[in-house]
This record gives sequence, C-alpha cells and structure tokens, in this order.
Amino acid sequence: MARTRNVVRPSGAISPWPVAGPVAALIALPGGAAAGAILTGGVLWLLGLGDGSEVAYTIGGALGLWITWWPSLRAVRTHCLWAWTGTLVAAALVAPTAVLSSGESVRPVWSAPHDTQAGVSAVGSWYDDDGVVVRVREDTATAFQADDGGIAWSWSPPGRERICTLSRRTSGGIGVLGHTTDGKSCSAAIALDLGTGREIWRSAMASVDRVLADQVPDLIAVTGETVVLPEARGWRAIGLSDGTDRWRAATEEGCSPLLSDSDGRTVVTVDECGERAAPALATYAGRDGRRLSRGQVPAVGAPRFLMVLSAAPLTLWVHESDLRGTRAVLGYDERGDVRTTLPTDGPTGEIRILPGYSSAYLDVLEARPVRSAAVVGDTLVAAEVRSDDRRWVSSGNKPGYQSTRGRIAGFSLTSGTRLWSVDTDAEVEGVIRHEDEIWAIGGSKLTAVSSRTGLRTHEVATRETDTRFPTDLWILQSGGYALVHADGGSAAPVTVLR
Repeated sequence: MARTRNVVRPSGAISPWPVAGPVAALIALPGGAAAGAILTGGVLWLLGLGDGSEVAYTIGGALGLWITWWPSLRAVRTHCLWAWTGTLVAAALVAPTAVLSSGESVRPVWSAPHDTQAGVSAVGSWYDDDGVVVRVREDTATAFQADDGGIAWSWSPPGRERICTLSRRTSGGIGVLGHTTDGKSCSAAIALDLGTGREIWRSAMASVDRVLADQVPDLIAVTGETVVLPEARGWRAIGLSDGTDRWRAATEEGCSPLLSDSDGRTVVTVDECGERAAPALATYAGRDGRRLSRGQVPAVGAPRFLMVLSAAPLTLWVHESDLRGTRAVLGYDERGDVRTTLPTDGPTGEIRILPGYSSAYLDVLEARPVRSAAVVGDTLVAAEVRSDDRRWVSSGNKPGYQSTRGRIAGFSLTSGTRLWSVDTDAEVEGVIRHEDEIWAIGGSKLTAVSSRTGLRTHEVATRETDTRFPTDLWILQSGGYALVHADGGSAAPVTVLR
C-alpha cells in the first residue's frame, strides 16, 4: 500500500495559482507600470527636469504599487520568468511616456540684484540679438549680458530729467528713448548703441504730454534705417545711425502729433485734430516717406486708449470713455478705410489688449507697456477675459483661496470671426509675437501656440520663478528666456531662464 507524503508548507508561503505563464505576465503589468512611474517620476523630481507632473507620477505610482503588490507577487511566485517579463515591459512603456508628458521646464540661470531704491520701477525694456537685455527705469537704463548677467553698461539722462518713452522696436543694435528737458514734457530723443551704451545722437522732438488720459503714447517709431519723431507741425524722419534728416510729413491744419509706430518697413502716425474731431491716421514708407494711405480713427477727440497693434496689416485698438463710443480692434485696408470692426466686448468674453482682469487694467512698464495681444498676418491673438475667471474658493473650515484661469483666442481680421481658443491655467499677463508663433505668459508657464491653428507648440514650466503680474518676455537667440519685471524690489529685475 502506497504511503502518502505530507508536505508541510512554511507559514506565510504563497501557493501557486492555477494560471498559465502568459496570464501571469498580464497580472504583473499593473505593478510594473506603477514601479516604472515611481522610478521615472522620482528621477525627474530629483533632477528638476519636469514641469510638475513628475510629482503626480511619483505619488500615483506609489498608490498603484500599494494596490497591485499582492497579485504581482503571486504572479512572480507562480511563473517567475513570465511575470518579470510583464513587469519590465510595463515599466519600459511607462518610463518614456512619463518623460514625454512631463513637458519642458526651465530654471533661472541668473537673476539681477534687486532694486534698492524704493518706489522706482522699470518703464520698459529692450533685447538686442547680440546678447544684451536692457532694463529701463525712469532714472537709468541698465544693460545685462544675457549669458551671465554681468552689467554691460548703464546710462542716465542728464541732471534730474526722466526717461518718458521708448521706441517699441530696435534696429541694427540701436534703440531710441525719449526724456524730459524741463521735468514735465517728453521733448528730447537719444539714440543708444545697445552693445556699448554710447550715445549716437540726440535730437529735440515736439513736446507731447499725456494727451491720452490713461496711456503714455508711443512717440518714437523705429523702422529699418530711420526713426520718426514728432515735431511742431508733423513728423520728422532721421537716420537711425547718424541722426541726419531724411523726410518730413506735415499734419493737416489744426492737427498735432499724437502717436506713431512701425514695423520693418511701414510707419503709422496718428494726429489729434481737436476735442470734437476724429484723429487723423496715415501710413508712410519708412525709407523715403512716401504716403501709402490716409484715414481716420472713428472716435470723437483723443480716446482713452489708442494703440497701433500692427502696421501691416494696419490694425488699431480704440477704446473711448464714452459708453457709446468705439471700443474695438479695427482692421484697415490699403487705402486707410476700416474693413473690419472687432468689438472688444464680445459674446465669448472681453478681448484684452493690455493685461489685467475684467474691467481693470494693470498700469506697469509705462514707457513701453506690455500688451496681451499681437497680430500675425491676418490673425489677432489676444487674451480673452470672462467675469468668472477669478473665483473665491472656500470649503468648510479650510482657508479660502482665489482660483484663476485664462485663455488666449485667435480672431480673423478679415471676417471678425473667432477662429480658435486655448485655455491656460492662470490669467494671461502678456502676449508677444516671436517669428510666426505667439507666446503667452501666465502663472508659472510660458505657452506658445500657432497663430493659424491655435495648437500648442511649447508649454514651458518656469520652475522657481513667479511670472505673476505683467512682465516683458524676450526669447533669447542663444536659447532660453529673459523676464524683465517692473517691480525690481519684490522680484528680481531681470531673470534669464534655461
């Protein structure tokens, strides 16, 4: 009679499952995915290479491993080779997914020392492709080397005069700024070599005070090899490199210069023509002063806000104080007639040209204000604000907090239709054009979208750097980003991120 052998299993031993090897591999997949998420998220977290999602991967992987460890262990004890194969395959699939989805991120490589003089803020900035970031305050302009933050040069207006306006653009390594001569009026222009800070020339310009109640107008238009300045009876173009006269454009009788702007070839001028008259609008060829078009701004007198958003195609933002006045972005044709009127108070939200939230604008960088809109081709890309974008969130006895959100949208300057919209995690603090892309600043991210389709092309987390409040953003030719803050006391005046 055969004797039966009794096998005594150690306490806590795991009995084999009656499953096939491939099934054991499938059972091990969730545990392998969780382990891969923990390892990849932890490495990204420690090296500071992610955009914040690596924290979610690490925590989520730990939670997943806690849930799946028992079936994974049984699979390994039942069919070791099959189970480990499933584990490694899952981990190998999760790791590159976590790396790719974590997105781009940048860190500060240097920051300029904080301003020590209280109450003095920046009024604008420039960036030169040779590698210099210029931060301009009312009392001084300081150039920083983009590579290491070293001070390249510093310039101050004579005596007790103040810097009051900046050319929105630079050309050939030259920027032009305006300063006061009597402590009040903006009536002198200086051209500076952005590489050395050397004064190239200085010239008088017509005294234009704050004609627009809430805006310092753009008074100096740099285009190609010329710069256009206001004078008593019109506009005067002089050579950007030598300050010699090039051409003049007279205003109509009873009108005086109000503002100007340009792109690489075309100059736009707007003249005030009296309290009850519409401002006059004209465009000129920057090289020789040949007039290209003439028109009017549909406003009664000087409006509250008036900005040239693009010289080609000619696009203006007009905002009158009168409730029934013009409050729209206007697209003009080649003759100077309005072809498109895009109301800024649209059905899907308020189109914002200057940063801020619903019904409020933020008054910073006064001499060269940050804008939350830009024009690329036939498309206006602007921040779109709704009244519920700022919400106060509270729950029980927990401290409340303010939740914010935002979006940028594209609008056709031909038809006036809304083409696309992209949500952002925070309010949009600035919008700039860089080549054919649009970059939006908001919260802790820089977002780039295609102006044609609205598809995101970049989403860059600005780790360890707060971009709240309007900030000048410059895309550096050498790679990376420069942020210029108006308030250099609470935040670093200039920060370069890579």
